[in-house]
Amino acid sequence: MSRWPVFVAVALLLTGCSGAIDGKAFREGSAPGASDTKFPRYTPPADGSGFSDQVLDQPLALPVEQGEEGCDWLESIKPDLQPLGLVSTKGTLSGCQFVFPNNKGAQVHAYSPYSWITQDSPVMEPVEIAGIKGRTYAFDPEPATFCSVNMDVRAYASIAVDAYDVDNDEGGARAEHCELAKKVAEVVLKKFVPLAGGTPAPSTVQEPPAEALKNADICEVVKFTHANYAGVNAGREGAQKGEGPLGPTCTHEVPYARAVGMYTNGTGGLEAVPPKAGAEVRSGQFGTLKARFEQTAEACTLSVQLSNGQVVQVDFVGKKKEAMPRTCVSAQLILSVSMLALITGDS
Repeated sequence: MSRWPVFVAVALLLTGCSGAIDGKAFREGSAPGASDTKFPRYTPPADGSGFSDQVLDQPLALPVEQGEEGCDWLESIKPDLQPLGLVSTKGTLSGCQFVFPNNKGAQVHAYSPYSWITQDSPVMEPVEIAGIKGRTYAFDPEPATFCSVNMDVRAYASIAVDAYDVDNDEGGARAEHCELAKKVAEVVLKKFVPLAGGTPAPSTVQEPPAEALKNADICEVVKFTHANYAGVNAGREGAQKGEGPLGPTCTHEVPYARAVGMYTNGTGGLEAVPPKAGAEVRSGQFGTLKARFEQTAEACTLSVQLSNGQVVQVDFVGKKKEAMPRTCVSAQLILSVSMLALITGDS
């Protein structure tokens, strides 16, 4: 039985990797927040429902395509799940699924970022598994027993695990399903996530292809659905195309904030993209790619250099007071979704 919890307004897809990427020690995520106290700082809500406040400098752990193609790692994890009594595995559109004794099931999906949750949830609490932060949540009240964990692995796509009764949405006990979701998550994290000592699945593609932006419509590269993730719900008809000095632009704007997507026509990399005057500039990584944050009191611009030297950029400008602490986390959330779409060819 295929399960798929709806936990954000939009869901995206992906795929991942090249080369071996090994686990190593990383600092606790510190950036996209400003280093200077003159800028408002984002603080996630204590229940775990908010944005990731960590820099997304990690590789994708699993392929982000849906269906069997995105589940080609299932065979490799079977020995690791045997202590939980694994019975069978299967790749489906809703996730990579496992069946365990006593009619218990679980599925893993890795095609959406770690974003904020605004939906009412009878279960929403922070969790830490294998040293990685996340949340346990459930959207349907009892008698439904479905339970999920969502882990902030500091990559474009988070790792989510759902657990449930295989045949009945009201079967079993939610507490038991929550525990199974955590146990499966721990196995997956330790096997595939570098922050937990794992190595990404070999088929995981980390970067868009070199020709990803060739003749691309900028309002499809940074799409209205991508901006939705950060609370900019202007709709398809609200997307405004333009042309800047470096390349095409697409603006999504509501009273809360404005998000502007851009990609460069040239291939000179970040060095050919001048930073904003007066902004605090911080260089780093976005996934496996070279990146730069530029922050002012009201806005944050994230620019990422692709392998062919083109740059994709999201400029997030807060218009309401509540948007100001979220400018950099919002920019990186939107660009995460855009990057995933470029990797999978869904733009």
